[in-house]
Amino acid sequence: MTRDEQIGTILLVDDNVDIRELARRFLEAAGYTVATASDGEEGLRFYQEHQSSIGLLLTDVLMPNIDGLELADRVLGIDSQLPVLFMSGDDWHAHRGLECLAKPFHPAELVEKVGRVLKANAHLERTAPAA
Repeated sequence: MTRDEQIGTILLVDDNVDIRELARRFLEAAGYTVATASDGEEGLRFYQEHQSSIGLLLTDVLMPNIDGLELADRVLGIDSQLPVLFMSGDDWHAHRGLECLAKPFHPAELVEKVGRVLKANAHLERTAPAA
């Protein structure tokens, strides 16, 4: 079984194109399959269309329209066991009990944190979300 079959696709949502593309490249170089969205609305649409293949939501917190917190709430309303990792330049998010990766981050730090979140959630038996 490949890594993708075990965890699914990482849905990476960030309104900053440079961060989004760098993070995508770092994760793909580590062997993950990554789909990207440029904001929360696009991320939610993508999730709704491909929910059975998404294994992790990796999202920026502060974005226009639908922010990362609202995006996570909506996605978790569909699949409450989906692992979520937030990215933020604001450190207050980490104090709210959220899994959060501080921006800026080193490529190895991103890959390590994604792996840790996935491993922590691997023990949960996820059922396929309702279509």
